[in-house]
Amino acid sequence: MRWDFVGQYVPLILEATQLTIVLSLGSFGAGLAGGFGIALLRLLGGRDTNTVLGSLVDVIRGTPLLVQLLVWYLGLSVLGFEISPFTAALVGLSINAASFISEILRGAIRAVPFGQREGALAIGLTPAYSVVAIELPQALPAIIPALIGFFIGLVKDTSLAYILGLYELTRTGKLIAEREFRPLDIYLVVAAIYFVLCFPLSRIAAAANRRLGRTGLVQERLAV
Repeated sequence: MRWDFVGQYVPLILEATQLTIVLSLGSFGAGLAGGFGIALLRLLGGRDTNTVLGSLVDVIRGTPLLVQLLVWYLGLSVLGFEISPFTAALVGLSINAASFISEILRGAIRAVPFGQREGALAIGLTPAYSVVAIELPQALPAIIPALIGFFIGLVKDTSLAYILGLYELTRTGKLIAEREFRPLDIYLVVAAIYFVLCFPLSRIAAAANRRLGRTGLVQERLAV
């Protein structure tokens, strides 16, 4: 294998890597906000709200992300909304992330003994305050490592945006491979970049898992 041809493409690869990072962070931030909102509504909104939102979450979690990206990109175009590949990818990844993150948050919060909320209500606090200020902090030892792990997967899932024509890291690698007729060489470079992006996060997740100590009441309830 030869690597001398890679040098001329370094600016292009760096630009694609930056786009991948921006797409990952943007969709994770939007997904975190949306997931928290969905989890809160399902925990506090009553049976009907929980059923409707739960069904939508199940549909999103139960269908391939690649198909979802195509549906958002092509579906919005059919409805007359012309959006860029980046916007379509951001919307699709954010909604997908929101559905998974909502389950991470909801599951961890529900693992906190219900007596915590009963005690809060008994002293006049609202259910929303109990969830946000009392139950959520106790669930953080379970939530934080899970969110970091999900973000690692999200970084890799951005590669699916190539199907929309977005020149993120994977599609840029494909472009270079077609130009140079050296697919193995360039895809090894692409794989190495993904590894550099994701491996430190995996170490952080492991350290957070140890530091936060997923033990005690939350871990005990999650293990049941």
